[in-house]
Amino acid sequence: MLWVSKLQTEIGLSTMESEYVALSSACKDLFPLMDLVQEIGNFFDLPVKEKSRFHVRIHDDNVGALLLGQLEPRRMTPRSKHYAIKYHWFREQIEPRGIVLTKIASKEQLGDIFTKGLEELHSSICGRS
Repeated sequence: MLWVSKLQTEIGLSTMESEYVALSSACKDLFPLMDLVQEIGNFFDLPVKEKSRFHVRIHDDNVGALLLGQLEPRRMTPRSKHYAIKYHWFREQIEPRGIVLTKIASKEQLGDIFTKGLEELHSSICGRS
């Protein structure tokens, strides 16, 4: 499991855009790890069978970001056509790498406890309501 919390360097104009940028960033971190494991297997002449392939599932709680991530490359939606080109690259890798993008309920998104709860914690410490 790979998880990281950091502020995005760009401002998203919608929740969908922010989630899509996070999805792209997750793939940017994930793909080199997948490639490294593959290279190690090749180096040590480990047999690679169909059943031993990676079974990667990326969870997201934003339906719009998931739908956009699952679109074939170069297709956009009216709301997403202004998104920076640099975030669309990962869509070409989803199918060949066998990655599944999966919807998860917001209340089951474990990473949210590290981000959404911080605002409430900060407000209570600073005395804001």
